[in-house]
Amino acid sequence: MKFRLMGLLCAAALVAGCASAAVKDSPINPEAKNYTEALQSAATSCKVDADCTSVKKGCCLCNGYAPVNKDAAAALKPLWEKECSMAACTLQMCYVEINTSCQNGVCVGTPKPMEDYMAY
Repeated sequence: MKFRLMGLLCAAALVAGCASAAVKDSPINPEAKNYTEALQSAATSCKVDADCTSVKKGCCLCNGYAPVNKDAAAALKPLWEKECSMAACTLQMCYVEINTSCQNGVCVGTPKPMEDYMAY
């Protein structure tokens, strides 16, 4: 009986340890209450430019974009889709897109040049 109890306790500790490691390694705060809070906690670490991308800061186009690493972007996507699927936004052109790059191990964003918006 004691052997079974010890085995169960060890298994529970192992599962709890794995779960806390998964939460610790998450590219966003898994306990964030909404998209904005999750975005504020999003990982921005990188090694090369290809590690970085941008995500919308909010539901509407004119809210702009934020630079994050690709893992954080993937984790944020379902939150954005859930929160913003029925958002009411005005249709207007906003010049808020960014180019992302990795600088000193952190994803950063710089405004896209105006000529990138022009259709020729």
